[in-house]
Amino acid sequence: MIALSAPTFDINGHMVSTNAAALPLNIGRRARRVATLDGGAVLVDGGYSAADQTFELQIPDPDGAHHRAIHRLMQYHSTAVLSCSQGCYLVLLSALRPDEGQTLVTAEVLEVV
Repeated sequence: MIALSAPTFDINGHMVSTNAAALPLNIGRRARRVATLDGGAVLVDGGYSAADQTFELQIPDPDGAHHRAIHRLMQYHSTAVLSCSQGCYLVLLSALRPDEGQTLVTAEVLEVV
């Protein structure tokens, strides 16, 4: 189950799908490797943050109603609240694509709500 809603009151700013899936695309740590002058390397580990996650939402949408609702959320709100089995997140909806009876949405996590 997935629910998307506007972070502030909006009578039409919501979408709920009981058959949808939220697939994590990337989960990682804030780490980087820096080369040193002596030929070695220094690893800087900034730790883990939920804000480094991106979800691919796969929403069954045979009549296009979910696509229209999410498109409206993207038009009128810079962020949305995503509720799924993994948790509740404030997200940026960065991509919306129809795909043969379903809607695909890329949601970039900003923070855990």
